Amino acid sequence: MTTRLAALSFVLVACGACGDDGGGAAVDAPPITVDIDNGSCGDQLRFTGEYVDWDVDARFCGVADALFEVQGNGAMDTTAPNGRFDLCIASAPAQVLLDITPAAANSQCTTPASDYTLPGIAVATKAVILGGGFWSGRNFTTARQASLGVTLDPTKAHVFVHVAGATPRAVALAAAHGPTQAVVATTWAAGDTGHEVFFPNVDVGSGTTMLSVTGGAIGTGSIPVAAGKITNVTVISN
Repeated sequence: MTTRLAALSFVLVACGACGDDGGGAAVDAPPITVDIDNGSCGDQLRFTGEYVDWDVDARFCGVADALFEVQGNGAMDTTAPNGRFDLCIASAPAQVLLDITPAAANSQCTTPASDYTLPGIAVATKAVILGGGFWSGRNFTTARQASLGVTLDPTKAHVFVHVAGATPRAVALAAAHGPTQAVVATTWAAGDTGHEVFFPNVDVGSGTTMLSVTGGAIGTGSIPVAAGKITNVTVISN
């Protein structure tokens, strides 16, 4: 989707839907004006980003041939070798969810050779897209899972948060979960502050939990969680 058919200028203003990191789909955001290349999506919204390997900060590796499919819609795209995807989603909802199904083949660029087995959920947040936040999701191979430092419970969910913006922030979930891990520079370590933060073994509860960011961020609020899946969320730190 490389043809520029329209450049849409959007203005996001602080309003009743914007607030603290608390209830519902609330979004922390100062007024932001951005210019979005909506491609050929017309009255829909262009959702594009990357799906990459767990240790991409140390060595780039895209997750190829993963299927992104909009829940209840059928729109889909398959990731390129560098992990990039590009598709159109409905512009009205504040949040659109996509199922992520990794390819059955082994990773093209990890050692030892291994595949990505955990499916995922991509959270496409309208305010993040219009705010210019680059969406980034991750997955780990079966071999890498053994060295995560935590045993993943198949009855629990897992949450990966990409923090776009100049300043890494502390990220929190309302649901109970295992010890958090974060990337500050290029490697994962214990902690909840970084540009990437991972929550393993999240209690599924009713199927949602609240995501918050210290200091505020666009894209916080209610997110889905499902047993045996990684929920991938991007926020923009203030």
